[in-house]
Amino acid sequence: MRRLLGMTTLVTCGVLLAGILATAADHQKKGKKSNGAMTVSGCLQKGTEANTYMLTNVSSGGSYELIGAPASMNLAPHVGHRIEVTGTVAKASKAAKMEGAKGAEKKEEKGERHLQVRSFKMMSPTCP
Repeated sequence: MRRLLGMTTLVTCGVLLAGILATAADHQKKGKKSNGAMTVSGCLQKGTEANTYMLTNVSSGGSYELIGAPASMNLAPHVGHRIEVTGTVAKASKAAKMEGAKGAEKKEEKGERHLQVRSFKMMSPTCP
């Protein structure tokens, strides 16, 4: 009887551990995401328009136009640095509205990826 109870406990622990490891692996594959927020790292560059910024050389590939950063968040001193940005992906229509884009500018937004910034952290003073 003790042997059966011991084996049952061992199997149960194994199944629970496998589930936890599978969940952790899936989370790591998708990147750091939580509550619609995601965290990406890349190189901070000045945007093509005044007071705009781009995150280039993103770890997952491509680049993001950074939008909606709180006024208290000063990104300017970090241009050329590798940073980690946490935010939510914004559709082109939302980005255009936030930027006050009109006409042809709205169409241009459709070709870009946008990340609405919640926070950032400097990772390195240099970028590749």
